[in-house]
Amino acid sequence: MEKLWTTTEVAHCLGIRETDVEQLVKEGKLTGYKLGGQFLRFRPDQVEALKATVKPIEQLDEIEAPVSKDSAFTQCLDFVYYYDFYLVSAVLLAAMVSYLIATR
Repeated sequence: MEKLWTTTEVAHCLGIRETDVEQLVKEGKLTGYKLGGQFLRFRPDQVEALKATVKPIEQLDEIEAPVSKDSAFTQCLDFVYYYDFYLVSAVLLAAMVSYLIATR
């Protein structure tokens, strides 16, 4: 499973502001996927295909942070999004084992 990019990562890759990324989604030039109804994520291959058609802004004062420095909260949300099935399975398995040990 490929990692989907955040709005910040797309803005950094394209050399534009995050609001410009949201505008591209509204115009239908870029497909954004909502996670949990609120978090937009983007496929890297679609962003790279759009990169040639978008003109970057010369000075990006707001976008100075490196792409890989997401907040801990964002990283936790990404972790839960990608591994939710495994987390639920582990909790159910632990509950079943606890129940079986308690009934002996």
